[in-house]
Amino acid sequence: MNSGRFKILVAALTLCALAVIARATQIAVIEHDSWEKRARRQQQRTLEVPTLRASVRSSEGYVLAASLDRMAIQVDTAALEYPRLFAAAAAPLVGSPEQELASRLMTGQRAVWLAKETTSEVAEAVRRLAPDAVVLVPDSERIYPSGTLAAAVLGFVGREELKIVGRAGLEHRYNELLAGEPDRYLAVRDAVQRQVQLKRLTRGRTGYDLELTLSARLQALCERELEKARLTQGASAGSAVILDVSSGDVLALASVPSYDPSRPGDVAPERWRLRPVQDAFEPGSTAKPFVAAAALSFGVVQPGEKFDCTHRGISVAGHWIRDHAEPGFYDLDAIIAHSANAGIITVAHRLEQDLLWHTFHCFGFGHRTGVEFPAEASGLLHSTSSWSKMSPSGLALGQELTASPLQVAAAYATIANGGWLCRPRLVRQATNRHESIVPADHSPVRVLDESIATRVCSMLEQVVADGTGELARIPGFRVAGKTGTAQRTFLGAFDNEHHVAWFAGFLPLPKPKIVIVVEIEDPPGDFWASTAAAPIFARIAEGAANLLSIPPSVQLVGQEADSLTASRPAPLTSGAST
Repeated sequence: MNSGRFKILVAALTLCALAVIARATQIAVIEHDSWEKRARRQQQRTLEVPTLRASVRSSEGYVLAASLDRMAIQVDTAALEYPRLFAAAAAPLVGSPEQELASRLMTGQRAVWLAKETTSEVAEAVRRLAPDAVVLVPDSERIYPSGTLAAAVLGFVGREELKIVGRAGLEHRYNELLAGEPDRYLAVRDAVQRQVQLKRLTRGRTGYDLELTLSARLQALCERELEKARLTQGASAGSAVILDVSSGDVLALASVPSYDPSRPGDVAPERWRLRPVQDAFEPGSTAKPFVAAAALSFGVVQPGEKFDCTHRGISVAGHWIRDHAEPGFYDLDAIIAHSANAGIITVAHRLEQDLLWHTFHCFGFGHRTGVEFPAEASGLLHSTSSWSKMSPSGLALGQELTASPLQVAAAYATIANGGWLCRPRLVRQATNRHESIVPADHSPVRVLDESIATRVCSMLEQVVADGTGELARIPGFRVAGKTGTAQRTFLGAFDNEHHVAWFAGFLPLPKPKIVIVVEIEDPPGDFWASTAAAPIFARIAEGAANLLSIPPSVQLVGQEADSLTASRPAPLTSGAST
C-alpha cells in the first residue's frame, strides 16, 4: 500500500472515530436526560392500583356492598416459551376455556391480562407455571352480601382495567368517596422486557364507608310484600317508601321487580331503575288532601258547609267528570273520606289559581326532593300560564301533574308532622380511618299551620276508618291515609288498560312516626287503589310497627292481640336475599 492510500485510510478512520466520539458525547452529555427518560419508559412503568373500595351499610350495620382482596394475573407473552401448554395448564385454574386463553396469548400483544378478581391461591398457582412471564397485581372484587336486597338503591359497578367504577345508584353517585385514591406501583423490566420487580411507590387513601338511613329489615319487608303482591295481582311493577315523619330519613326505598347487582347484565336495563325516586306518575286522589289543606288555609270553605255530590259527577267547561262516591251532601271531611270528585272539584275552583299552584309547590311537587340520588325525577307541575279551564279540576283529582312516590311520601310527612316539609335523607354519614363526613343539615320548612295539619290528619283517619281505605286498617293502630287511582301513559298516550294504584298513609295517630307510600303499576282487572294498594300498605305498616317497636294506639284484646303477635315478620339474617 503506497503512502498516499495509507494517509487517506488513516484520515477516514480518524474521522469515523471523531464522529463516534462526538455522537457518544452528544448522547452521554448533551442528550443525557432525553435518553435516560426513554430508557426509563422502556424499563419502568408506573401502575395505579385502586385501594379496596369502601363498604355500604344499612342503619343497623348490615353490609349491603363490600370489597374483597383479589389478584389480577398479567402475562408477558414475549417471555412465554410455550403458550399453548401454558394455556392448557392455566385454563382450569382461572375457569376459562383453554382455546380462548391460547388465542389471547397469541395475538401478538406483549402484555395480556389473563384473569382478574382471582384469589391469591389461584394467582400463585398460575405464576408457578411460568415464573418469568407471569406478573401478579393487587386487585379487588365488589360483592353484595345481601343479594338483591336494595339493589336499585345500591346500583352496580363496572371495570376500567383494574379500576372499579360506579355505574348506577349510590355506587355511581358516591363513586369518588367510595373509591378513595389508588396505590402507585413501579414495575421494572429487564433488557428483554421481562418484568422483574413490582414495588409500591405511594400508598393511596382508603375510601369512605357509607352508612345509610335505610333499614335492611324494613327494606326486606317492603320488597317481600311488594313482590308477593306483584306476582299475585299480575302487576308489572311496584314501589314502596317508608319515611321517618320527623327527620325525613328514608327507612325503606323498595323497587320491584329487582335484580342481582353483581350480575346487572342478566336483566333488562329497565329493572335498574329506582322507581320510587326516578319515576313519576299522576298521583290520583292522593292529591285531594292538599286541596283540602289549601281550602282551610285560605278560608274558602265555611265550617260545617256541605257540598252537593248527588249527581254522580260534575260538569266543568263543557266536560262531564264522573264521581264514584255514593250520591249525597258531603262536608269537606266526608269529601276526603269518600273521595268525592264533585266535592273536591267545587272546592278547587273556589281557590285562586295562583294559590292552588302555590299549595302544591310548597308541598314539594314539581321539583326534586334533593335526596342525593342520580337522575331523581322532579315530576311535573305546570305554571298557571299554561293552565286551561279544566286545570284546577285536574289538579284536584291528581291529574295534570306527576310525582314520584318519594315526593308523595315527603308531602304526606308534612301533614303528619304538623306542617313541616323535610328534605328526605338517604346517607347518614361517610367515614374512613381518619374522619367522618356528615351531609349538610337541611332545616325543615313550615308550609302548613299545625292546626290545619291536624284537621287534615283527622280527615285521612276517616278514610281508613269508614272510607275508601278500609283495607288499610291495622289492628290496634289508628291509621290515616288516602287511596289514589290514576291512568298512566303507555307509548306516549293514556288508555284504559294501564293504571297506577296508590296508597299513602301514616301511623300511629295522634303522633305519627312513619309515613308509608305504596304504588302499584298496571294491576289487571280490579285496578282500584282501595283493593290493589291499600292491603299492601296494611301488611307493610303492620310489619314496620313490629320491627320499630311502635306501641299500639288502642288496647287489644283476645283474637286481635293474638293476630298481631302472629303477624310479626321473620327477622332479616345476614346474607338474606329477597
